[in-house]
Amino acid sequence: MRQSSALKKTREFSLCSWMTLALVPLLAASCHARLHEVMEPEDNGKVPVTILVNNLSSPDYVQTRAMVDVGRVCSNLSFCIYPCEGESFDKIQINQSRGEESFGTVSQNLTVGVHKIVVVAHNGDKNATMTNPESIAFSSNTILKTTDTYCWAGEVNVTQETGTIAVSLTRATAMFRLKLTDDQIPAQVCELQFAYKGGSAAVNPFTLEGTTKSNQKESFAIQDHSQKTFEIYTFPRYEEKNGVRNLSQLEITVTAIDVYGNAVKERVLTDVPVLRNRITECTGDFFAGGVLEYTNIGFGGLQVEQDWAGTDAYTLSD
Repeated sequence: MRQSSALKKTREFSLCSWMTLALVPLLAASCHARLHEVMEPEDNGKVPVTILVNNLSSPDYVQTRAMVDVGRVCSNLSFCIYPCEGESFDKIQINQSRGEESFGTVSQNLTVGVHKIVVVAHNGDKNATMTNPESIAFSSNTILKTTDTYCWAGEVNVTQETGTIAVSLTRATAMFRLKLTDDQIPAQVCELQFAYKGGSAAVNPFTLEGTTKSNQKESFAIQDHSQKTFEIYTFPRYEEKNGVRNLSQLEITVTAIDVYGNAVKERVLTDVPVLRNRITECTGDFFAGGVLEYTNIGFGGLQVEQDWAGTDAYTLSD
């Protein structure tokens, strides 16, 4: 079922119907002092610059003007400073984890001139790849792949007076949430897999749009069979056709896996609308009609005949 307007705040369906929860991008800022190293100007003409992450806007997917400290929402930060045009040095990437004393603040001596600077906050278990300032990517070979992600990017004209650059990060992701109304997840199910396409695993931090056409996958181990909610993330991506830009919709395949690795239930959700900073919610009985049953077949004590039945002989002809 297609949604006629991606901007409607709420639509309720059965399973494979979507409810989008509106969020309001916020620009209000507050200032939190953090410990950082005070750097002295170098003799080679570089000047000390400090980048300070003030806070995140709209971290709770609710209509509020609250701004919160980055450490409350994200576990990892990556700062990347790119060289001025004509400079030969490589980018400077600094990665931080929550718990570090300087989390949220970096100081570097930079050359005078215009630098692109990108800051990314996320909850993944691997640092972002920031080779291209206009396409920040996350690995598909980790347990936590695309997570709730916040960005700030700008072109900063560094001068002797620049000093501290205070930034507030903005959410770049959209969330898809599956809410089960089943009484229980069947006992034989040990994992729920989400394979989805139409979104992106990389983002342009300047535009907050997805940059690649990605096949994404997330898996959830089922330890509590009363679990009802599963959440995945993507960077919404636009596609252009006949000069018109439209948000790409997702196709999501949700598969229940048993302890033997068999797929015992599968649902394909098509035309799923997603928007940055919004939740698309699907509610229903996922396991309606039951699941396929598999049993473990034991092969203990098998014997084999080791002798060959014979040899068929041939001669190579000239």
